Amino acid sequence: MDITCGTLSGLVEKLRDLVIDLTWEQLRYLFQYHRNIEELNERLEELTLERSSKQHQIDNARNNLEQIEKKVEHWLRTADEILEQTQMFHEEESQAKTDCSVTSCPNLWLRYKLSKRAKAMAQEVVEIYGKRNFDRVSYPVPPRSMPELLNKESSEGVGSRTQIVNQIMEHLHNPSVNIVGLCGHGGVGKTTIAEEVAMKAKNQNMFKRVIMATISSELNVVKIQAWIAGMLGMQLNDESEEARACRLCERLQQEENLLLILDDLWKQNDLVKVGIPIVGVGNDSKKNEGRKILLTSRDRMLLLNHMKCKDIIEVGVLSENEALELFKRISELPIDSSTSDNLISVAYEIVRKCHGLTLAIVAAANALRGKNLDEWQDFCKRLNHPLRRNITGIKEVDEILKSSYDCLSSEKKRIFLLSAMLSHDPSIEDLLMYSMGLDILDGIENIEDGHIGVSAAVSKLKSLNLFLDSFSSHYFTIHDVFRDVVLSITPNELKAFIVRHRSLKEWPGKNKLEDYKGICLQKSDISDLPEELHGPRLEFFLLDSTERDLAIPMMFFKSSKELKVLAFTNVHFSSLPSLMFLQKLKTLCLHSCLLEDIIEVRSLKKLKVLSLAYSEIQQLPIELADLTSLEMLNLAHCSKLKVIPPKLLSSFKKLGVLLMGNSFDQWKVEGSTEANENASLDELKGLPICSLDIHIPNVSMLPETLFLDMNLKRYKILIGKHWEWGTVGYKTSKVLKLELESDIHLKPGIISAFKASSDWK
Repeated sequence: MDITCGTLSGLVEKLRDLVIDLTWEQLRYLFQYHRNIEELNERLEELTLERSSKQHQIDNARNNLEQIEKKVEHWLRTADEILEQTQMFHEEESQAKTDCSVTSCPNLWLRYKLSKRAKAMAQEVVEIYGKRNFDRVSYPVPPRSMPELLNKESSEGVGSRTQIVNQIMEHLHNPSVNIVGLCGHGGVGKTTIAEEVAMKAKNQNMFKRVIMATISSELNVVKIQAWIAGMLGMQLNDESEEARACRLCERLQQEENLLLILDDLWKQNDLVKVGIPIVGVGNDSKKNEGRKILLTSRDRMLLLNHMKCKDIIEVGVLSENEALELFKRISELPIDSSTSDNLISVAYEIVRKCHGLTLAIVAAANALRGKNLDEWQDFCKRLNHPLRRNITGIKEVDEILKSSYDCLSSEKKRIFLLSAMLSHDPSIEDLLMYSMGLDILDGIENIEDGHIGVSAAVSKLKSLNLFLDSFSSHYFTIHDVFRDVVLSITPNELKAFIVRHRSLKEWPGKNKLEDYKGICLQKSDISDLPEELHGPRLEFFLLDSTERDLAIPMMFFKSSKELKVLAFTNVHFSSLPSLMFLQKLKTLCLHSCLLEDIIEVRSLKKLKVLSLAYSEIQQLPIELADLTSLEMLNLAHCSKLKVIPPKLLSSFKKLGVLLMGNSFDQWKVEGSTEANENASLDELKGLPICSLDIHIPNVSMLPETLFLDMNLKRYKILIGKHWEWGTVGYKTSKVLKLELESDIHLKPGIISAFKASSDWK
């Protein structure tokens, strides 16, 4: 009984103490009401300031396109929730104060509850505030590969471009293809096509990553490395380019599903410097199946030989209809009843002047969008004057096209400039004649070396898409847009005065003429020439007259003693003017001229090239035998030439090129008793001729072993009186056409030429 009473007494005491403690705890909420409210407000102020600071960091990160850490976002949501709860609490607390002021008696129960909530909320705020520290708020992410939308300058909907994009996509789908090449000259739209391929590949989820970078001729290794690294979400902090290249290469090789588009590649080692591993070149193609590279370049040979692109797609100019549609879309020109006929006609003319070059069309259309008819007409007129292009909207085009020129060697630049001044489809021989005269080619010992050098330069410029194929391998052409840009460069580069396809109203002043190194007057209307050409520094003078009766004053070249190349086209010469002053002249071209007396040519002791192609001349003077330095004689299409004196040709001991197609064919038969005071084919024996165009009407004119004694590299030989020179093809460099009587056997020389010929009949 005592034990029971003792136990019960202990329980009562504990219960009493608990009640007292609980009562005091509850009373403390009541007595510390103001303190708890103030403490909550203090903790809320700290949390609010911290929350504001975190928000600034988040805003800055988002402005830099960084991703916010999940734990930071969670903390932010938790802080916002407690701040929202405390806002509601303060509204209740404010209402309680209002009620008390009305009754003049505080509501003890309400105060108790508010104080207790304030205490609990303050503790929760402290806990949230204590979790405010993070290693980082955000982290960088690779940027999106390409914009989602195409702009109006894209080639979407342009038939030929859509076809090219689809071709590239087919190659990229092929697991055996690792590298694809896209080739075309500057301004045709390679970059735009590459961008559309990137967007299409991304939209189709073909690759986990699609990265496009521009290499360019002005290679900025650090910039390209930083761009690609940024797209991969990596940092490149190494100081040296080589170290960054190694790290970038290693990172790219980690990518198992990547399309890397490298635009505007110029040199093989550019990619090595940047740190880009070339898939499929010396690597396991199976291992690299998921990594593909699309390269764009102006140089086909670079893609084919150095980058080992088996799949190369050529990008040409737009068709006239495609060009017009693209121009209309960008210029926002509606071709309907609301558009004036004048504006439509000007639009058609501008598009024609752009010659299907995408970059030119886009630049012109952008320049004219929103402009009035007068501005359109002025723009069109400027396109007719290439030297004014630098103050038009075409300036952007000129800069891009000029970049192709700027990267050429000095030798190829001069060949490019020279070619632009010649006809629309110059031949290798044309370029050879002028190059030899101006000493453009380095290390040349003879005309054959020159031919090899010019041919190699033309091939290189074709591979760069600066020269285009013409109707045969012996000819090439330059896109008109390129030609205009180059001709706008020429006055400064070659210090030349150029007039093409327009009237020459007045000659430059004497001071300007004294600075010029060249004058080129192509298809120009010229009323008269000055009595004397004051050109002490002139090295070349090219005049293609529209009127044959243009008179050349006898003392015209008296002050032009530095001339190396002199060319006249479509001029009537009763005698040649003042050639005795031109002792440095190496090339003389008298094309499509009416020539009566050319004896004066004998005074040109250093002359290497004499071309009378297409001229009307009946007889060559024996005095030309004084031209002991002559290496090339072009008499092609001199159909009225009937007399070549004996021993004249044999006097040209250095003659390497003899072109007589559709020309003289009155060869003397050696040993014949017929009265014929002409040259015989025997005279060609012993000459270092490597290129020969000739017509031999009768096989009896042909020496027994003539072609055995010659080391011909190129020839067009017609034997037989019924052959027409117009039937001769230009697809091959060795052509033999033979017409024989049934009882005549083939001579050894003919058999030799027959075996070497790639085109024979």
